[in-house]
Amino acid sequence: MKLKIFMEFGLASFFALSVMSTQGFASDVITGLDVKQAVIDRLADDGVIAKPHISERRRYYSCDAELKVTPKFDDNWDTARVVCPQVGQEWHILVRTGAITTPDTPDTNDSEVAGPEVVVLLASVKRGAIITDDIVALTPAPAGSRLGSFYRIEDVIGRRAKQSISAMQPLKARHLEHQWAVQSGQPVQIIQRLNGFEVSSVGKILEDAQIGDIVTVVNSRSGKEISALVESSKKVSPIANIN
Repeated sequence: MKLKIFMEFGLASFFALSVMSTQGFASDVITGLDVKQAVIDRLADDGVIAKPHISERRRYYSCDAELKVTPKFDDNWDTARVVCPQVGQEWHILVRTGAITTPDTPDTNDSEVAGPEVVVLLASVKRGAIITDDIVALTPAPAGSRLGSFYRIEDVIGRRAKQSISAMQPLKARHLEHQWAVQSGQPVQIIQRLNGFEVSSVGKILEDAQIGDIVTVVNSRSGKEISALVESSKKVSPIANIN
């Protein structure tokens, strides 16, 4: 009888500890949304627009390091290899990127190539750290590194780092805990800038997103869907021409 009671107590304790452990690490789990944003940001560095084929709600494994994204095959972004490089807990998955190569644009002067300015970390931070105004600054960034970045310091102050981030790199939306700037169904202004002029139209957001994310927007006038960059809680800028 004593042995039976001891075994039952041991099993119950093991189950309780397992539940507590699972709950304790739940917040570290990488989701499909994290993977999607990592792929979008990496391909943007190569001038490629990505629409990854992945469920944003899917949960993968925990990772306390920045996800690394490389092409599965050399010089071909059709499929990306997403890796968690955390020592002792490495894992990887393959993702179809839905890559669309952007057309080349004519060369412009150096100020246009280097701008606009994006928010950059001046010091390394660890996961869970709060971003403060003394460790960030605005600096010009090449066109390939702008997607997913922040353009105003006030958009990152008080936000919590989702992972460890190295100094002197642009802050990306995927680096910080989610704070939706726009929500699905919300009306927004679609602003396209051409040769110093702005063309504005009205659209509707089809998914929750943070500032710096690429989202799908329906042009209210034409009913067509476009990909756009979230600039603020009320404005987006199209990746392609307004339909």
